[in-house]
Amino acid sequence: MITGYVGLETYSLSQSGSAARATSLDLLYWDLQLFVLDSVIDDRGRLPLTLEFARFAAPAATVFTLVDGARLLLASELRRIRARESKEHVVVCGSGAVTIALVERLRERAQRIVVISSRPDTAWDDHRVLYVSGDARNPATLRAAGVQRAAVLYACESDSSTNTAIALAAHNLARHGTGNTLSAYAYIPDPDFCAALRARRLSLPGWSRLRLDFFNLDELAARVLLDRHPVLNDRPIVVMGLDSFGSALLVEIAKRRRLGPPSAHRLPITVIDAKATQTGAALCRRFEFLSDSCEVDFRDAGPDDPALTDLLPGGTPQRVFICYADQDLALKTALTSLRLWCCGPGSLVVRVEQAATFGQAFQDVRLLEGIAGALHIFAINEEAGDPHLIAEDLVETLARAIHDRYLFDAVTRNETEHTNPSMTPWTRLPELLKAANRRQAEDIGRKLASIGCALAPRVEPELAFTYKEYEVERLAVMEHDRWLRELAGHGWSRGPVRDPVHRRHPDLDSWENLSEVAKEKDRDTVRNLPCVLSDAGFQIVRIT
Repeated sequence: MITGYVGLETYSLSQSGSAARATSLDLLYWDLQLFVLDSVIDDRGRLPLTLEFARFAAPAATVFTLVDGARLLLASELRRIRARESKEHVVVCGSGAVTIALVERLRERAQRIVVISSRPDTAWDDHRVLYVSGDARNPATLRAAGVQRAAVLYACESDSSTNTAIALAAHNLARHGTGNTLSAYAYIPDPDFCAALRARRLSLPGWSRLRLDFFNLDELAARVLLDRHPVLNDRPIVVMGLDSFGSALLVEIAKRRRLGPPSAHRLPITVIDAKATQTGAALCRRFEFLSDSCEVDFRDAGPDDPALTDLLPGGTPQRVFICYADQDLALKTALTSLRLWCCGPGSLVVRVEQAATFGQAFQDVRLLEGIAGALHIFAINEEAGDPHLIAEDLVETLARAIHDRYLFDAVTRNETEHTNPSMTPWTRLPELLKAANRRQAEDIGRKLASIGCALAPRVEPELAFTYKEYEVERLAVMEHDRWLRELAGHGWSRGPVRDPVHRRHPDLDSWENLSEVAKEKDRDTVRNLPCVLSDAGFQIVRIT
């Protein structure tokens, strides 16, 4: 443009003289004509070097722009086609921190990812990550992402209702799709709402082609945190902040304490929060094992209370978990509560949403040098946004609870792993036994519906549930028939003694022909069901 304007001005003066000098608008108009191969230049004369350059550079720029524009349009269309025609891929709906953390994890293992967002905040320089713009609740948008042929869908918007609507819309498409089974997971930030939706899902008869489940990051993160920073002894624990993550962490500590080695003392835990007494009373009412395995001291104090650190226990805590929902407040508390720095290496754990904001930056510039050994940053979005954890749906949760109840009963009977090989943590349990627990969990909804009951989140434990005598017998028969079909389907047959190698079992017979000892095992399974569900945060409600 510049060389063309200057060259045309020089050329105009040389052709017409100063009396007929062209105006600025004339020069600009002629300059623009260079880009479309239309010019007032008379090629017979000698042209200024600037104009000579411009009359070739301008159309070259036009050709380049057209070619590059066509490439971008074609690439965009190809991306839309690739997204729409993808198979066995992963669809992630959302644009916030949860979506970013999940996609980062998926990039490590997924072949292709399609992100649906109305406002994509992050662009991954990865050809496997495709984008579809629009509202994921709209079936047309889901079809554009190829949901009918997808393997997994994650709804990760910040609103629970939106995520539920996305999962149900995907269900409708999968039901009329190509025949593949779609697993859909909806993110529910509120843990009680998440429990209620999971209870409703399990109460539905059977499993449709959509494996639908709801997940809460706080509950998943609490498990990851204790795997990484376990409770090792009887020294005190401090939990600061009793929001959803702090509550989930407190319950998980109590669960693991109860299933651990027998101890003569309850684990002392000091909980500090502005509404610690009120929230703690509700937790103890919902989860009775919290008071049984832990001696919890609830202290009402806000994060700005000047006497906050005076509420710490007398002995040096083995772990201090700062769990405030506001990550700035959590870090401020960790950096200004000087008494917490001397608890020992790895003892101070601070909850944040994204480690990229704090942990990595602090490590790079060594901002926490001197106390970095004592302070650990734990990012719930990145730690809990793991597809493997999210895939542990409600059936997996209840299967784990069934095994945990089995371990608890075995510990009560003073059994050990040496006397009972099945007394092993869930993570080390053989896959065959895990599958058996899962199938038992899947059948809970059907059994409860047969006696006019439903599954609900454990929010009113005073609504005590008691079986009628005939109901225990009816459900025990149902459990035996289910077990019978399961083993027969895996090639087992009746034999005089249990033989896993040759797949023989003495109880593979009709209910009427079973011994009373074998019948009592099925009855105990039914009787233990309310306790198993309460351990997982659910309760049975009689509705008819």
